[in-house]
This record gives sequence, structure tokens and C-alpha cells, in this order.
Amino acid sequence: MNGKKLVLGIIIGGIFGVIVVLIMVIAYDRNKNKKQDGFQIVADSISNEQVKLQQILVYGDYANLDSTDYLLIPLGMQTVEIDEGRRVKSKSAEEYLPYDESFKSYKYNFSSFNFTDYNNIVFYNKKTDSTHILLYTPAIISQFYFPCSNENYTGKKYWFLLMAVREIDTNTDGYINSLDEENVYIADMNGKNKVQISPNKSQLIDWFVDEETNSVLLKIREDSNKDNMFTVLDDIEIVKISIYAPGIGKEIISKKLKMDISRILRKIK
Repeated sequence: MNGKKLVLGIIIGGIFGVIVVLIMVIAYDRNKNKKQDGFQIVADSISNEQVKLQQILVYGDYANLDSTDYLLIPLGMQTVEIDEGRRVKSKSAEEYLPYDESFKSYKYNFSSFNFTDYNNIVFYNKKTDSTHILLYTPAIISQFYFPCSNENYTGKKYWFLLMAVREIDTNTDGYINSLDEENVYIADMNGKNKVQISPNKSQLIDWFVDEETNSVLLKIREDSNKDNMFTVLDDIEIVKISIYAPGIGKEIISKKLKMDISRILRKIK
């Protein structure tokens, strides 16, 4: 009899343990989804009024666009907490601006906004009081470079905008964030006439200007294993683009040369 009770106790305990584990897994998944960075793609069934009640526009510090009449003003959507009485809980300005400086020095005659998760740029013309925006679709501008006056820079100057934009849910997880591809664009100084210069399914690592050939060299990470993710297992490529006739960049290291390099490196222990 005691043996049967022991067996029954083990079975019941095992079932209870499985239930506890399942509850913990479900709770973990829900919590993980809540902590997703970037922004969630909203279903069409959610009304515009519901969205407005949860989000507000947030503006970053502006920067002058060198040799133009434009001010650049980054902006984004900030999700706010709303209690049952539909009152919005106020937050300090520090919580809205996730950076210490509005822009940082970069290279050549360019500077870069130092922000995270901003969704657009306002172009304000100080002389005409006219304004327009950079993007007309939901996106995250992950990198944005613009000409900026720098007395210490004595090299050749270029007049274009370069940006990396996340606008596609590459891994279909319902969010656009750092896990998705970045499309790199060159645009005119007013933010118009954007031309994509990076291949699809890639992310921007760095970029350079070759002054002798007036070219941009992009160092990118491609989704080479086709898993819709970007990790150290994926290939890094360098592609070349003409500044004055931009288009999708061409690889400067051929597949044959890569194979030769791999053969050489395999001998290293």
C-alpha cells in the first residue's frame, strides 16, 4: 500500500511540476514580448484613436545643416502609461531623450545624430518657415549623417545625407527593431531624392569616403545564411558606390578571392 501511495505521489508531483514549468514558460514569453525594442506593427483592426491615446510625439535637439537654411529636428513616438481613468502619467524630459548630446562629431565634413529609436527628421527652412519630413512610412532611423561645419576639417567637402533606415520586419516577429535589416540611402541636402545604395537583407556597420574616386565604401553585414537574422555567422561585405551617380553598391572583394582567403585562413590554428 505504501508503495502504491509513493508511486501515486510521484505521478501527481510530476504532473504538478510540468504545469508549473508551462506557466513559467508562458510568463517568460509574455514578459519577453513586452521588452521588445523598436516598435510593434499595429494591426489594422486597432483604431487610430486607441493609438493616439498611447503615444505622443517627442522631439530631439535640432542641428544646423551646413551651407543651407535648414534645421534638422529628429522626432519619435513615445509610448505613455495611461491608467484606468484614462489619465496620462507625466514623465520628465530626461525620460523622453535617450542621449546626452544632440549630435556628435564624425568624419569628413559630417556629423551624426546620437539618438536611439527615432522615427523621422523634420526639415525646417528658417528663411521661408516651410517644413517637410524625411520619411512617409513607419520606420526607425538607426544612423543619420549630415554635413556640419567643422573648423578643424580641411579636407574635401561633400554635400549629401547618408542614413540607415529599418523599415521592414525582416524576421516577421511583429516588430521593427535592431534585429531587422537596414536599408542605406543617400539623399539630397533637403532629404529628397533618396537612393538606396545597400543591397537588401543587410545591415550597415561603417562607411568611408574615397576622395580620389568620389566614392562611398559601405561595410555591411549580409544575411548570408538566409535565416532572417544578422549575427557574427553572417558574411561582411564591402561595396562601392559613386557619390554622383548612386545606386546599389558593387562588391569589391570577389567570391573567388573570398574562397582563396578562406583557404589560407583555415591553415591557421
